[in-house]
Amino acid sequence: MRRLRLVLGNLLSDNALKTLADRLLLEQGWLDPLELLLAADLLAYEDYEAWRMGHKPTIQGLLRAAPTDVADLLEAVGAYAAEQGLVATPVEHRGWAGVDTPLRIGDQVRLVRACALVFAPPPDRPQPDLFQDGTVPLLEQEIQRALAERRIDRAREQVARLVRQDPHHRRLRGFLRLIQVIDDPDTMVLGDRLRELLAIEPLARELLGHRDRDFLAPLWSDLAESLGGRVFEPGAPKLHASFAWARAGRWDAVCEAVEAERDWCGEPSLLLAHAEACWHRRNLEANLGAARADWMWLCWEHPLKAEQTFASSRFPDRRLAELWDRFGDLNPPLDTEDFPAWLLLQEPVTAVSLAPDSIPSDERGTAYRLLYRLVTGDDDIGLRRELSEIHPQLLRLFLAQRP
Repeated sequence: MRRLRLVLGNLLSDNALKTLADRLLLEQGWLDPLELLLAADLLAYEDYEAWRMGHKPTIQGLLRAAPTDVADLLEAVGAYAAEQGLVATPVEHRGWAGVDTPLRIGDQVRLVRACALVFAPPPDRPQPDLFQDGTVPLLEQEIQRALAERRIDRAREQVARLVRQDPHHRRLRGFLRLIQVIDDPDTMVLGDRLRELLAIEPLARELLGHRDRDFLAPLWSDLAESLGGRVFEPGAPKLHASFAWARAGRWDAVCEAVEAERDWCGEPSLLLAHAEACWHRRNLEANLGAARADWMWLCWEHPLKAEQTFASSRFPDRRLAELWDRFGDLNPPLDTEDFPAWLLLQEPVTAVSLAPDSIPSDERGTAYRLLYRLVTGDDDIGLRRELSEIHPQLLRLFLAQRP
């Protein structure tokens, strides 16, 4: 467990594990081990989707950490769930679309066992069988499941049954609308298709809960494919492949789409999209560093956007958010453009990923380089004098931390 936490940083601390489990329980009503792996970025959604569609043989081969470490994590969360009074229930993972068969987790015994248990509140009553109890609520559940698992013909059949049993059902029109989105021709104007998918997201969330992701992902992927090669337009930032790929959870594709743009660091929306994608791929140390490098560049080139980003409750790097709060308490204050340099005094390792060509060539970059040399041990009076001439407050903060 400790080794796994070192790979993914503060996300998998004890408190963060409990917070993540509590969030999933609140959003989904139960704790599914695979949903936990997705939320912790130990399993890429693209790989999970391929496994569900029968294109990958096991989950074990797709994990971003050693199977034994992942088993440790799942067992720890299972123990926490049991302490909260949740009941472990066996679950069978089946394929989607035309692959309606049981799927394999792998051959690591503890991992297989941990992935086969869902934790949920004790049921108030036994769950009825669909074939013995054809009630409207069960029809509704079947439609939801069919849409999420991409069995559209099955969804149509169950909607037809719902029409016969309850033609005025409050969710009937919504289910029909989701089916219509799938049936819309591929020849729609791209801008219209984008607006349609954005408009349908709240409805999909209302009807399918967290499984709206499974329903919408292929629709966003199709749009992203259609947008491939389209040059980014600042006036229409969402009409770009990177935006659609992000909605589909395809983070490698997001990076590729962004990096295909010339001078993409000059566009805040592309910079933020790239940072988000790198963060979700942070099982690799280089990708975590790349995300933070993007956020540092945001400070240098788009300070107002950086301030909004760090202050957002949705900002994912909680450690960086905490440091940003401390930075804001400095007296006298520093400018947002100085945040990357100030970070050198708090976490020098953060700077390792900043390549020389990713640092401004003006005085901000010069101050950063000088402070970096001082912080990493190349400390002499000449460097101090140079930094004092450019940014005396940074030198004072550096000296204040010296023994």
